[in-house]
Amino acid sequence: MSPPIVDLSDPEAVKRELLDDDAVVRTEFAAHLDDELTALAGALAVCFRLIPALNAAANQAETMQTALVTAFAYGVLDDIVTSTKLLFAGKLPAAGNLMRQAVEGIAMSILCSIDAPLIIKKIKNQPPVTARYWQKVDDDDHRTQGHKAIEQLEWNAGTLGVSGGAVANMRTAMKHYNAYSHCGKLTIASRVALEQVGTAYVGGHFDPAKLDAYRGEMNQRVGLCRVLPPFLERLLATMEPRPAARAAPAWSR
Repeated sequence: MSPPIVDLSDPEAVKRELLDDDAVVRTEFAAHLDDELTALAGALAVCFRLIPALNAAANQAETMQTALVTAFAYGVLDDIVTSTKLLFAGKLPAAGNLMRQAVEGIAMSILCSIDAPLIIKKIKNQPPVTARYWQKVDDDDHRTQGHKAIEQLEWNAGTLGVSGGAVANMRTAMKHYNAYSHCGKLTIASRVALEQVGTAYVGGHFDPAKLDAYRGEMNQRVGLCRVLPPFLERLLATMEPRPAARAAPAWSR
């Protein structure tokens, strides 16, 4: 179904567009991607079932560290939900930008979960700068900005018990979503109709020619959500007393 043509030179038409709920676009997405939507809903539900335990552990600990760990973990799920809502409204750049934040949030929650000093900066020909990451986050230290988190996770992978493969997967995801987070050819393409020369959209739209790309975006979200439960369990384990000897969680292997 083609979206209605709107005269955006008319202020009243612009106002209606700004308040539009994109229901027509969402209906098109839901009709074509119901299987993927169902899979994502199920995977997200498993993740959200673990949040009450994280909140309870953080409330019991009553420390800034556990509060930050829980807040970043919850933010990951919120970003995925909001990103998917944006995707189903046909707003790909905004949806991808939020997914980038979700990946950064995973890294930041892991970095906050340990109380030992971690490498937060490397300077050529000098010893690395170390600090308790969560404290620097609480201090609003510029060295803990989200776009640096993946690299910092890689520097501290051994200390944190994170596998090289997990870090590599996060780097790949960041590279993918970075393209949606900055102006470029991909963001231009997201606003034009692929099979209708000269047609560009304002706001969201559903383009059947982009269905494979939409499905790929949904499958990436499903895949991420399916590996999040062990990650959330790992964070919970850092808040609760555990026997000294225990197997490494599956997500870090």
